[in-house]
Amino acid sequence: MALLLTLLLALGWTWLPAQEETELPASVAPADSLLKTPAPEDSLFYAADSLAYNHALEQIRLYGNTSITYQTFEISSDSLLVDLKNNLAFSQGNTVMRDGDQIILGDDVAYDIDSQTGSLSGGISRMEKSYYTGEEIRKISSDAYDVDNGSFTTCENEEPDFWFTAKKLRIFRGDKIVGKPVVAYVNHLPVFYFPFIVVPLQSGRKPGFLIPQPGYNNIDGKFFRDIAWYYPYKDYADLILSLDLYERTGWRAELQLDYLRRYLLNGSLDAAFQRRSGGSQTFNDWSLQATHHQELGNRATFDANVDFVSNKRIWEGSSDIDESLAQTVTSSLSYRQPLLGSYLNIGASYTEDLINSRGTISLPSASFALPTRPLYELFYKPERSSDAWWSNLNYSYNLRLDHSGSLYSSDRQFMDYVWNNRFAPGDSVWHNFGIKHQLGLSYNWKAFGWLGLQHGARYNEAWFDRDKNGNTLVRGNDYNAYTNANFNIYGIRNFKKGWLKSLRHIVTPNAGISFNPDFSANSRFYSFGGVGLLNSARSANLNLSLDQKWQIKFGKDDRKINDVFSLNSRSSANLLNPSAKPFQTISHTAAFRPGSFSLGNLRFPGTKTKLEGLSLAYSAQFSLSHSPYGVSWDDWKISNQYFSQGLTLTGSAPYQDYFPKAKNRIFDPYQKADSLQFFAQTLSEAESSNTWRIALSHDLSATADLFDPISQSLRLDSSFRLTKNWSVAYGSYFNLKTGEQLSQSIRVSRDLHCWKLELSYTRRNDYWEYKVALFNLALPDALRFQTSDSKSF
Repeated sequence: MALLLTLLLALGWTWLPAQEETELPASVAPADSLLKTPAPEDSLFYAADSLAYNHALEQIRLYGNTSITYQTFEISSDSLLVDLKNNLAFSQGNTVMRDGDQIILGDDVAYDIDSQTGSLSGGISRMEKSYYTGEEIRKISSDAYDVDNGSFTTCENEEPDFWFTAKKLRIFRGDKIVGKPVVAYVNHLPVFYFPFIVVPLQSGRKPGFLIPQPGYNNIDGKFFRDIAWYYPYKDYADLILSLDLYERTGWRAELQLDYLRRYLLNGSLDAAFQRRSGGSQTFNDWSLQATHHQELGNRATFDANVDFVSNKRIWEGSSDIDESLAQTVTSSLSYRQPLLGSYLNIGASYTEDLINSRGTISLPSASFALPTRPLYELFYKPERSSDAWWSNLNYSYNLRLDHSGSLYSSDRQFMDYVWNNRFAPGDSVWHNFGIKHQLGLSYNWKAFGWLGLQHGARYNEAWFDRDKNGNTLVRGNDYNAYTNANFNIYGIRNFKKGWLKSLRHIVTPNAGISFNPDFSANSRFYSFGGVGLLNSARSANLNLSLDQKWQIKFGKDDRKINDVFSLNSRSSANLLNPSAKPFQTISHTAAFRPGSFSLGNLRFPGTKTKLEGLSLAYSAQFSLSHSPYGVSWDDWKISNQYFSQGLTLTGSAPYQDYFPKAKNRIFDPYQKADSLQFFAQTLSEAESSNTWRIALSHDLSATADLFDPISQSLRLDSSFRLTKNWSVAYGSYFNLKTGEQLSQSIRVSRDLHCWKLELSYTRRNDYWEYKVALFNLALPDALRFQTSDSKSF
């Protein structure tokens, strides 16, 4: 190795002022245009306040603010010795060693320049979000270090709350830390012993085994869940292959796959097989869930949603409440293609009733809706819209095709899903096929500048494979006409004094008549999948509605609330009905949505406890129907009542940290400030605000008496930060009609600074489960201890 040519020529005397750096002039070493990337520098650079050169030993001694740099390696110390003959470097006293982005602090470095290996005494270093120390740290390769009598921690305090010690540590930079034997300490108290430990350090996606979850319940006995292997494929896919082992009941294997190719496709796959023993029987069950989205170009897309299970048993004991309570599964395929300014949709779907063993299928189905367009565009297209009266004449067209089947058979053959038709108790299968066209013509205009008028007519024609009389390839039609009129009335009241600044009331009356000829003969046709025809007698329906909205402006900043209160009333009557009471029921819907209001701050008397930024939000809706005939003050003929309301209270309770611990700032003088890390920390602190939240939702349904409801329920969702480190979340669902609590859950969290402890308990119906998890905040996947238990009654 030809080292330091410039140095040897310049050092003709024993003492010379130190040079900032020495390198060949550009004219001596011209750039090689054939090289695509620059080669690493093969020169040694040095800096010092003064130096001494021993010609006989070929050694340079550097004194005062010394440093030497070779490629990406740098050593800084009070004094350095460079052995030019053996290509070695030595430091004395406090030393800072930089290896790329790695900084190591210690004493007495010995470094081999050729092999780029060396050692350091009493060292400490920072890697990713962790710190490690050792009596001696040796660099054994470009990315590996050996540490004798070392320690490791992710705690950023100057005196860490926890750490691991090991006789031997091997650190693979940016990959992992391996140690043996290992003792875990918490506040100088040994709490765990491990024969060896492997701690991943990767911040990205890396293949490897995930941490399993041990536990116990009264049915499965002891178990290990999620014995899993994770594999990422480039930037496109993540794969997890997992195994659950149960002491008494068997095993379960699962494959999970997520994939993404930006702007082209994305999807997921979840396939599971379970072998479960119960009593004298053994069941083999499977499930398959998948989604896929594909961009086909020219705005065409393909989507698939697959959800199949062999039996609902495979979801027994699932922690996912949606899975455990599911009664149906649905799979679908859809293709979407632009056509004539709209979209043609082609698809298929299948739904299985897991309780009643009934299936419904739609294979295939298609729809096309041509949006409303001016009629004159069929004849010519002017450069700009016309203002003539006929420019408001519009047309629309809709097409629906469907092949539907209903399967009430537990022993199904392939043709049962395609076309078979048979009728027998407990073994019925029938299919229907049809096409429906709808053509609409409408004319909308505004009279006198305020009266909105809408007129129109619709024609429907449907083709069926058969009718209820057994005739095949049949067709039918229906048509109707309508006219509507509406207008708005505005009332505004301004207030000069008080909290309320302005109140606006908007009233919208609407009246319309629709006429349907007698199509009772259409009762011979089937109705399925959006393909059907009117089959009622002749009617002329008068439709009346009155919509009212109140909007307010309030406060010093003139805050607005649109539709703070609304009231909608509507009814209809068949004018051709010979009955003396043509009007049907009158329905009303009232909604109160004031939004959220600030309640300021609250301090509890006699204590230092205070709540800041209190905010209250409320919303309610009430609907009912009643007969317009025979109404009296004692009897309003009320029916179909429904009431729902929601109340949310939020706030924050700041806590003072009376004994803050000093952070580890030992590396601050040797590294540049990271603005991204600062903003990330600020954002994290903002997201972990000390928030209190209580949310209540209540709903009930009743007929005549609102205080004797048919059903009534109450949901509670709350979270509290009790202290700086303790937080509790609680949820409950009550059936107020029966007084039964249907489900409840509670989660308690304890922030242990660098660690977090979570305890959760869930109970619903005849099933309960608890989980305990202790994990490191910096490395939550690598340093995690968890267990769980569950029981079914």
